[in-house]
Formats: sequence, C-alpha cells, structure tokens
Amino acid sequence: MVKVKRIIKLVMVAGLFVFGQQVLASMASDNYKVWLDTLSSGGGNLSSTNYSIDSNFTDQAGANAQSTNFKEKPNFSGIGSEPTIGFSVHVANLNFGELSPNSTAYSSHTISAYTNSRAGYTIKAYGTPLHNSYHTIAQIGSIATDSVAGSEQFGLNLVSNSVPIVGADPVGGIGTAAPNYDTANKYAYNDGDIIAQSPSFSYQTDFTVSVIVNIAPATTSGNYGATLTYEFIPIF
Repeated sequence: MVKVKRIIKLVMVAGLFVFGQQVLASMASDNYKVWLDTLSSGGGNLSSTNYSIDSNFTDQAGANAQSTNFKEKPNFSGIGSEPTIGFSVHVANLNFGELSPNSTAYSSHTISAYTNSRAGYTIKAYGTPLHNSYHTIAQIGSIATDSVAGSEQFGLNLVSNSVPIVGADPVGGIGTAAPNYDTANKYAYNDGDIIAQSPSFSYQTDFTVSVIVNIAPATTSGNYGATLTYEFIPIF
C-alpha cells in the first residue's frame, strides 16, 4: 500500500507591535520644518547657512532658538499622525499538494513593509512547522542549510533561488532579508527568528518568502497544516 503524504495548507497571519525607543516631536513654520526631533541624552549643534540650533537634554519645556532669519521655541508634544507604517501579507494560504521523499515541495508568497521611523523595523516569523496530531516536520533551525530531499526539513528564505527555482530578491526601499534568510539556495526556520529588517526609514519593500518542505521515507502519513504569524515591529 502506498502511503500518501499531503499538506492541506500553510496559513499566514500578520501582526503588529510598535516598539518605543525614542520620544519624537514635530516642529514647523511657514518657512521650514523639523520633521522628527529627538529627546535623548547628549545633543549638539544643527546648522546650515541660514540658521543654527544647539539642542540638548536640559529643558523639556523648550527655550527660544533664534538667528537673524528665524526664531523658534521648541516644545515637547506628541507627533500626532506623523508616524507612518505599513505591513501586508499578499497571499494568506499556500498549498503544497502531495509530498514525496524524492523531491522538495515549495511555494512562495509576498509580504510588504514600510515605515518613516528613522530606526527602521524588524519582521519576525512565529509558528510550529507543518504538523498533524501525530507528527511535526522538523524545522531547519536558525543556521541556513541546503534543501535535501529525503530528509525532514521545514525552512524558508527571502531571496531568489535556483534549488529549487523559487523566490525573488527584495524589491524597493532599503529593507533586506535577515542573516541566514538572505542566501540563495540556503534555508532556515526557527520559531521567533527575525527574517527581514530595515536599518532606517524605508519606502515599501516587497519581500518574497519562499517556503520549502522535505520529508523522509519514514515521515508519518497524513494531512499536515500550519499557521505562520508575521510580527512587524517598527522602532520609534
């Protein structure tokens, strides 16, 4: 009797967590705008041909800063609608069909992210690999490795691959795949890992998440399913 291994589906869920690293305020007039100022230790001189501001962490209420061409009294207030973030998962379900120990099953989907936070963002992936009531397919772990048919593996990356032919490099903005998820033909997965990131504010980056599944000849037959949750963390 031939035992058939099937995957029902892999479901993706988006999440959001905002990490407050800095306190920001927006200041503007008819002639200029300081988009996001920082309340932090230290400070220093900000200047151009027409103005100069010496900012420091001494007076939260603010004090006059002026030159021949302008006068400003900074104050500490909320920035209202200034923070901008965006995150989306473009395909919510992946179907891997029938699995075989002789070949690698694979699929992909796209996630997009952007923010105007100057500290950037991270994206984490959570969830138990494909499983049923009796067995869970082994996750590769945090160290990227080759896809090996006939050996149990659940992994992913966010770049263009040729083994198997799946995926694409990130497009747009300055977002990048995280280490161990950024190497062609190498795959990793560890529950809670950072899989993508941006070091600073970024226009929209589209990430293609490629997921591979391998099974062993002894892998328990049955219907398998899993849910991955992506956590988008802009750092303000």
